Amino acid sequence: MKISKYTTALIGLGILSLAGVAQAANPVIYLAGASALRSTLFTAATTAGVIFDAGHAGTVVSPSPNNTSTAGNIVFEGPINGTTVDISIFWTGAEAGVADAAGNLLTQTLNNTAFAPNGVGTYPVPGSPGTFLTQASGWTTTAKLSAIPGAPAVADLALDDTSQAVSLTPHSLYPLVDYGAIAVVPFTWLKGYEHTPDQAWNDVVNLTTAEVNQIYGAPVSAGFVTGVPADNVDSIAITGRNLSSGTRVNALLSAQVGVTSPVDQWAYQPLYNSPGVLTAGTSYASPGAITEIFNDGFNSSGVAAAQLNFDGTGQGVVLIEPLAVPDAAGATHTAIPAGGGAATYLPYNGVYESDANVENGSYSIWGQEHIFGAVGQLPTSLGGEVGKAISGSATYTNHGTGLPAYLLASGAGTAAGAVGPVYTAQSALIPESLVVVSKGSDGGFPVP
Repeated sequence: MKISKYTTALIGLGILSLAGVAQAANPVIYLAGASALRSTLFTAATTAGVIFDAGHAGTVVSPSPNNTSTAGNIVFEGPINGTTVDISIFWTGAEAGVADAAGNLLTQTLNNTAFAPNGVGTYPVPGSPGTFLTQASGWTTTAKLSAIPGAPAVADLALDDTSQAVSLTPHSLYPLVDYGAIAVVPFTWLKGYEHTPDQAWNDVVNLTTAEVNQIYGAPVSAGFVTGVPADNVDSIAITGRNLSSGTRVNALLSAQVGVTSPVDQWAYQPLYNSPGVLTAGTSYASPGAITEIFNDGFNSSGVAAAQLNFDGTGQGVVLIEPLAVPDAAGATHTAIPAGGGAATYLPYNGVYESDANVENGSYSIWGQEHIFGAVGQLPTSLGGEVGKAISGSATYTNHGTGLPAYLLASGAGTAAGAVGPVYTAQSALIPESLVVVSKGSDGGFPVP
């Protein structure tokens, strides 16, 4: 509440207290979803006239450590259609975000008996339901929406790496409001580090749709991928994310594997410190034997990416993984943990990931980033106005440009080169207008 002359007079008369003025709060919109947008949305929200009204930059009102482009929770404040709004964001997996907006509790049944009791049983997928920074705490603590006075029952908005047609939260049961596709989000395959590579590791220089389709079911002999019989002394296995992840959904779709199909994933130093939540140790130089984690995976993209930084020398396994472009960059050169080594990019069907290869259809592992509103949400509601502002479809006076126009203006989708064989940084998100192909479905192949 602004302290005007009228407000001052009311305070002087004792009708309104100064404490009451200080406690007045902005409306809060709760957003959950895909961490692939985390750094991009941070920059866009703090740039004038993109998410918030024309001429206005959002401010980060949540204090440290929740005030950076890598924070898992963050709160932006600024005007939307003339109303000052606080947008409280929980960056979780894309699937968990959709479930949070729908009120669909995602669960997973684990039977990782080597990690009993926390790895055995049926548990909510981490991030479902979401936990958001609370206004009453000064944005310092998190809680589920059910524990926040005045909060809605479900998240107002969700960001998802695919449409709801392939979601674990189906549109037929939970018809979320789709404010449109914001951008194309690409993914890439990599193989894990070996300090002293053996011949099989050296020979793994490409992956195909047919090969990955089989490896998701169980590890395969390396010769199946390399074509060299002598490489069969090694296996190739997959690691990756859990059910909450859009990365997992897109990788499964590209490999022609159903998103609900059980997979066989492997990991170094997997740990269950709490029921149903998989994490990992950090002895990157001496990881010990690689371990089967079955259909489970990591909730954190950082922990998942770091699996490729363990030294796999002598394991007899070449570990592969699909990652979003920013996570892949971390695993290869920007965020390699102490004691670890760099992962290596792999072509998919003979093609390295690049802006140009996504845009011209020669590279197929990508999804479309959507923003959804809760079931029954009116586009004219404040949540709807925020959703439209992010998607660039806002219709009110003096709205910002939205993310699609911002991405285009910032040069996204125009990076030269590719991620390999000589690395050149590529765009985390690619403007839809630059992509000259389409997919008949989320899991389809690009066509002109």
